[in-house]
Amino acid sequence: WIATQDTELLDRLSDHQYFGTACPSRASELLAIMCLKESDRILERNLNIIRHNKALLERFMADYEEFFHWVPPTAGAICAIRFKGTMTSSELGDALATAGIGMKPAYCFSDKESIEKELDYFRVGFGEAKMPKTLDAFRQFVEDHKEEWRKNMELK
Repeated sequence: WIATQDTELLDRLSDHQYFGTACPSRASELLAIMCLKESDRILERNLNIIRHNKALLERFMADYEEFFHWVPPTAGAICAIRFKGTMTSSELGDALATAGIGMKPAYCFSDKESIEKELDYFRVGFGEAKMPKTLDAFRQFVEDHKEEWRKNMELK
């Protein structure tokens, strides 16, 4: 939050931060009430997005099971996928970035001891309405690279 050696300033800033978070504004309260009144509709919308996107992701994983492995999640809208190719998830992320696709490799979500075991994994979120467009771009990326990956996997 802040780094300082001035303990008096730190105390004053901490008090100010506490006041700001302990006493939400009336506008925040009203927004929260509005959301709670519409919570069923909001949840239904979000669950429909998640179910639709999960079905698309399941189809993608079935189409490219020679390159990727996962355990489909039973709850939530995030999963870990393992790339079976010869690149680490970090290297795959760099390659995807050059194609305009953002991907977070395992090291972004792991402690230092786990990273060695999880180099091939990356995280995928499928809870947003824009996910199908991203998945289409990822599918095209796989199509463009699958022959190269097959050759590298045979040499491995």
